Amino acid sequence: MDRMREQELRQRHAELVEQHREGLIPAAASLIEADGWNLHAPCALIQAAPDLAGVEVLPVGRLGERLEHLPIALDGFIRLRRQGMGLEAALAQCRQEDGEAFEAAWQASQHTNALITHDNLVEFAALSQKGFGREPRELLVVVRWPDQVTAFLCACSRSGPFPL
Repeated sequence: MDRMREQELRQRHAELVEQHREGLIPAAASLIEADGWNLHAPCALIQAAPDLAGVEVLPVGRLGERLEHLPIALDGFIRLRRQGMGLEAALAQCRQEDGEAFEAAWQASQHTNALITHDNLVEFAALSQKGFGREPRELLVVVRWPDQVTAFLCACSRSGPFPL
């Protein structure tokens, strides 16, 4: 992601925090009061699509229930593509290594609007854990845009969240 796009995304994230401040306060309060981090730690899911606008507070471990994701059998394929391997070569390698499981997952993925993988869900959990260890604690905020899913940390105080 280029620097200009990163800055634009940070600005949009900051705007979402301001726009959804009231909805983020319960998650921030729960995070501040938590004794330790685990998959039950609160996070916020903001639906930024016009027809779904809103914020939902849920445990980090339940993000996979709320965000459509690709079958786990495709994670290796996605990793290969992100590393720069061509489509046909990645398909051939995954078909050779994982056979029918990959083929079934590939066919199922052709009829989905999933924007993330299981790897992404693990990355979100790691980001949440990282934010928990900071001072002040930082809340994981995941944003479901119409065409992508992004995540960031939002610092929390006793009076509620504020943008970094």
